[in-house]
Amino acid sequence: MGDIAGKNTKKDLLWHLQGNWAPVDKEISELNLEIKGEIPKDLNGLFLRNGMNPKSGHSDHWFFGNGMLHGLYLENGKASYKNRYVVTPYLEKDLDVISSFGDLTASPANTHIVEHAGKVLALEEAHLPWEVDKDLNTIGAYDFAGKLKGAMTAHPKICPETGEMFFFSYSMMGEPFLNYYRVDDTGQLIQSEPIEIPRPVMMHDWSITRNHVIFMDLPIVSDMDLAVTTGSPFGFKPECGARLGVMPRDGGNKDIKWFEIDPCYVFHSFNSFEEDEKIILYVSRQQEAMVGGFQDIYGGESTVARLWRWTIDLKTGHVKEEQMDDGACDFPRIDDRRVGLKSSFGYSLQIETDVESLTFGNHFYKYQLETGLRIDHDLGNNIAGGEPVFAPCSDVSEEDEGWVMSFVHERDTRKSKLVIIDSRDFESQPVAEVYLPQRIPYGAHGSWMPNK
Repeated sequence: MGDIAGKNTKKDLLWHLQGNWAPVDKEISELNLEIKGEIPKDLNGLFLRNGMNPKSGHSDHWFFGNGMLHGLYLENGKASYKNRYVVTPYLEKDLDVISSFGDLTASPANTHIVEHAGKVLALEEAHLPWEVDKDLNTIGAYDFAGKLKGAMTAHPKICPETGEMFFFSYSMMGEPFLNYYRVDDTGQLIQSEPIEIPRPVMMHDWSITRNHVIFMDLPIVSDMDLAVTTGSPFGFKPECGARLGVMPRDGGNKDIKWFEIDPCYVFHSFNSFEEDEKIILYVSRQQEAMVGGFQDIYGGESTVARLWRWTIDLKTGHVKEEQMDDGACDFPRIDDRRVGLKSSFGYSLQIETDVESLTFGNHFYKYQLETGLRIDHDLGNNIAGGEPVFAPCSDVSEEDEGWVMSFVHERDTRKSKLVIIDSRDFESQPVAEVYLPQRIPYGAHGSWMPNK
């Protein structure tokens, strides 16, 4: 049934090639899937998730696998499934990550999938985005009519008020180490700004507000001395410090104000917004990351994220840093209609702590962000979750009036399913479970794309 995991049984396999991390080897399409419960009548659209799926069955690092899209189509209470590779030179030429850096189009395209201005873009942070359609056909590398000359982050932000999309790129190869971009609601790239930072850093995510963007200059740095000691050019160097850069959305390098914070790392943010000359950020914050180098994604308790709040006082220059909960979690999401605006609720995936490698837990968390109050959804014994994506009931429904969706994995049966959870009845069993025709490996990020 297209399952490489059954073949990969040797104990010397890297963690990201074992169990449900292992890739599948078939692209399939299947109609009329088995459903337990009832799919809500207002859920009509495409749940689309990206992830790393090395076609050869092997990759040197989880981040390097070929991008595979898994699409779950919901229509009038029925469900169908399709999975397809994103067909880039990285896949067609069977490139490794070093070889791919000579060609901006040679992206693994394996980290996120977003829709903006009629384009569906598969993203990874070292290359150009790749356009696909909703039938999961690959269209081609997308450079915004030749205006994008570098990479695009896997975490752009789309403003729900203006329809603009904001993104950045970072460079390990030379200055500028950071660039900022703004795209209007029609998909035209209208602003490009080089941003000065003192050294090359891995900047995976960031935040926006109604009027600002916030860069996170955090100390996973590129340093050739690290390559000698750890075998990797990336590593955590807290002595380099950490800071947040606040810039007007239509501003440039000269307009940035930097605010120092305690050294840490953030792979993913919940949201941020403005309030009384302050900027409030909610993030999944780790005390440290990649301490042993790039291969060391997980290195113990200190490298697992928790919900934190940063309050930037734009008048005093001070940042108040608060841990809001002790539950280990990551892959946070909110209602996308509240990106950059004041939001009350966030959703996240539990991450296991007493393990040797990155391990997804069997709980989803729903947070009341202002208080840190947490409600848990228990998936059941020996079931592992994925990123929880929120889908509103309608364009005008209240912020938590909707559904939380995720691909989850039953370890006992080695089967995968989509769960649909009522956000306002979060502790209860899913209202629907859609069983998939093949195992879906643990992956990265996805989006709900409702029918227009």
